[in-house]
Amino acid sequence: MLTATGFGDPSPLLVVCAPHRPPSVELEYSKSISPLSGDDLHQLIQAGGNHWRKIFNLYAKLLHGLLPLEPDWKSCREQRLLRSGAACALVFEQLWTPKPGQLCLVMGQTYGRSLGWLASDQVLPAEHPFVQHPEQAVIVTPYFDYRQLSNARLAILVNQIRSHHPHWLAAFSERTHQYSANI
Repeated sequence: MLTATGFGDPSPLLVVCAPHRPPSVELEYSKSISPLSGDDLHQLIQAGGNHWRKIFNLYAKLLHGLLPLEPDWKSCREQRLLRSGAACALVFEQLWTPKPGQLCLVMGQTYGRSLGWLASDQVLPAEHPFVQHPEQAVIVTPYFDYRQLSNARLAILVNQIRSHHPHWLAAFSERTHQYSANI
């Protein structure tokens, strides 16, 4: 089994899979999931530009939509996104099969197909562009870009997760509240 490479909590409950990694920065890419701290996120955004800023912003909006602990999604991005203990991670360029209690979101239809989470002829529906895998806690989503994953579509995704994964959301809420109490 491959070891995941990415950023975030090493024991995540929410994993977002990206088809590529941000440009190299001073942050060390290890053979594991490494939590961000300090100004790491700002370094990644500076190195990756607008493209990666959008990805991180949409991930923060998703987290805040699922569990609004901070006043707004920007505070969520700065305080919780991909931090140790925050129960979320972003992994790069590999198949992630969720363990019990984890939820995996795969960014993009093409990437979902390449990983085998979508059939070769399967497409994301236009109105409701999310496909829940029938046997795993995996949802293939549009790519994390404002045109593909608008605020309206993000709200649909949040509602889908809340209605189809209530036990996961309860566990995520408990872990995130523990994190929040410790910062």
